[in-house]
Amino acid sequence: MKITKNIFAVLALITANQAYSQQSATVSTDWQKSIVLLDVTRNNHNFRVPWDKRAQSVSKFGLVLEGRELITTATGLANHTLIRIQKGGRGKWTNGKVLWIDYQANLAILGVENDDFWNDLIPAKFANAKGLKENLQVIRWRGGNIEKRAAEFSRFTVADANFNQAPRIELKASSEIEGAGQAELMVSGDLVVGLVASKISGTCSVIPAPFITDVINLRRKNNYKGLGYFDFIWQPASNPAVTDYFKLEGEPRGVLVIKPGEKTPLKLHDIILEVDGFPIDIQGDYLDPNFGHVIMEYLACRNKWAGDNVNFKIWRNGSIKEINFKLPKADFSDNLVTDRPNDVEPTYLIVGGLVFVPLSAEFLSSWGGDWQRSAPFRLVFYNSQKAKKDQKSLVVLSLVLPDFYNIGYQQRSSQNIVIEKANGKMIASLEDLASAVQSPKDGFHIFEFKKGSTLKKIVLDAEKLNEANQRIAKRYGIPNLQKLK
Repeated sequence: MKITKNIFAVLALITANQAYSQQSATVSTDWQKSIVLLDVTRNNHNFRVPWDKRAQSVSKFGLVLEGRELITTATGLANHTLIRIQKGGRGKWTNGKVLWIDYQANLAILGVENDDFWNDLIPAKFANAKGLKENLQVIRWRGGNIEKRAAEFSRFTVADANFNQAPRIELKASSEIEGAGQAELMVSGDLVVGLVASKISGTCSVIPAPFITDVINLRRKNNYKGLGYFDFIWQPASNPAVTDYFKLEGEPRGVLVIKPGEKTPLKLHDIILEVDGFPIDIQGDYLDPNFGHVIMEYLACRNKWAGDNVNFKIWRNGSIKEINFKLPKADFSDNLVTDRPNDVEPTYLIVGGLVFVPLSAEFLSSWGGDWQRSAPFRLVFYNSQKAKKDQKSLVVLSLVLPDFYNIGYQQRSSQNIVIEKANGKMIASLEDLASAVQSPKDGFHIFEFKKGSTLKKIVLDAEKLNEANQRIAKRYGIPNLQKLK
């Protein structure tokens, strides 16, 4: 009896394995006609050594859409010089081109001029908001074959202002797949759940299908206006004293505005109670019908775009008011940390071996995906600050190129500090610095740095500057000692 049971168990296991193999083969066969391999050649700039420009090859993936187009993430496409596309995982490469790109949405549409390229390719279908959690797999080309790895849904979250990014919804899923984050497909059955934008440790950050389809549809209607955002700063009202102080009746709720934006009708100490009908709790979250509890920033992008109106219910001066807020476009031009166009080369100014660069999103990104922890704290702090009338932006002493002229200032304490004044003049841009260097004080160049910096001041001999500049440019192979625009 035991033998018979064991035989049936073995047969059942063999049958199950065969069924699984057939299902896997079917999945591979289907997806190999909907995903392509991209090879992108681009100029890679080092924002800490800004004159250094090197060719870089980036491999990523594209998804076939209706209308003979491909979609991928925008990451890695900045400053590209050539895009090649391969279907079937091997063989001929075909030149492609960017038809549309939005770095804030982190999406790009590519085209191919060769009509024969589209033969045998099948446009993918996308999942809706209710189909984003179950039976997840990551799909990509690897070694000429379709590779798939299981993934497990973790949560929905809102991407914070990662440098100066609009608050998009993201799906988080755990997976053992290695080296992901190049627009691999996250799928459930025969539907695309999203594109894998990045992977840190064992967690994939995925741009979900509903957001992707909204962008695709608006672009096709020529009605895509870009992402909007809330330009004010708030703090949680988790301490009951906050709402008590402002005499808010009822249960503690809402968040407190501590810095209104220039483009918002909100005022200092307004308490935001609801946004577009969604109650805001004391942590700043709301209950989304599709994504659960997420931070209120997402309501700037939930079926909303730049220029759309958002309705706020607030508590102001002892009474409830309703106001309309027109969403500004997510260009972040008023942030203290600059957000430059992605396809623009770095700017810099080198004075006697002192390398000065703007404090920018790109500069912070040179510390990697975990820049908030790995970049110098004093620089990360500025990322949450708004520009002021007398301080529109900041300039950083990135490094010191060793030379007899700057001896004594070559320690690590001389790196990644923010300059405040040069020769007595306030510095808010490289142009300010270039102008200040034209007017030394009593034969010396005096550079003063922000309070809290490990180095307070640098003093250099003005008469020897030109000689030192020539020597340094030759020694380090720098073609130009400045690039201001």
